[in-house]
Amino acid sequence: MHYVAAFTDRALAPHPTYAGKGDGYKEAVLVDHTSGSVHTGLSIAELGGGGTLSSHVHSYEESFYLLSGQVVVSINDQRYSLSAGDYGCIKVGTRHAWRNTGKDPVRWMQTAAPQPKPIGQERDTFFDRAGSIPTDAALLDLDDLKGNLLSHFDVGQIPSGDEGRVASGGLKGVFLKWLIDEAFGAIHHRLLFIEYLPGVGIGAHDHAYEEAYFILSGEVEAVLDGQRYLAKPGDVLWTSTGCVHSFTNISDRPVRWLETFCPQPPKENVFRFMAEWEQKAKALEG
Repeated sequence: MHYVAAFTDRALAPHPTYAGKGDGYKEAVLVDHTSGSVHTGLSIAELGGGGTLSSHVHSYEESFYLLSGQVVVSINDQRYSLSAGDYGCIKVGTRHAWRNTGKDPVRWMQTAAPQPKPIGQERDTFFDRAGSIPTDAALLDLDDLKGNLLSHFDVGQIPSGDEGRVASGGLKGVFLKWLIDEAFGAIHHRLLFIEYLPGVGIGAHDHAYEEAYFILSGEVEAVLDGQRYLAKPGDVLWTSTGCVHSFTNISDRPVRWLETFCPQPPKENVFRFMAEWEQKAKALEG
């Protein structure tokens, strides 16, 4: 099973969970139960100029990657000023609040795992009546995170040449940057930044977890369950457990996207490549 869609500004709308609990907050759902997903909650969030989001906690793990703008966030009573390329993981039950101190909207991609419950079912977001909304903060200092799970990565940090690129395992020539994983402190999901150079691809394979892909730049050919798609910036693709998929950069420029794993992968046998198992079948069956 798979799902393909495109993010547009028109999809941004007030979210009923936050009604009366903030000002200027909008959300566009990219992946949820209506997409066929069981584990993944993926959306684009926007906080308008001067907007706020009251202090709250979730019964799920949440991560964010800032796409544009600058925003002040409080996490566990610590305040940070974040800008494009900053990202973080907010663990289950962690208090956090947002304020846009500028005039321009701020946008980020956010992932929730386990998937948030549909509206009308049991609650999984709770607001802190004693919590405050941050007013200002210093820029993020990676040497002084105050115990919270925050960092920064942008395209300017992609190394040139073959440095940092995968050289085996079906991913030759692909640049991978793990943003959020077990080593970072996450429990329920992973987030990574990925780049395919022109002509680079990965063969047909599947996984024992769900994946979602939000295209940032370039174009990539995706084959999901035998169906071909050409994905471009703003497109989102989602693959279920067992969905056979492949990617190839057929353009003349790099393609980059943010990718999520929900839940976290097993310790072994993360990839199941179809061609590899066909070779094993020939050896076994003659």
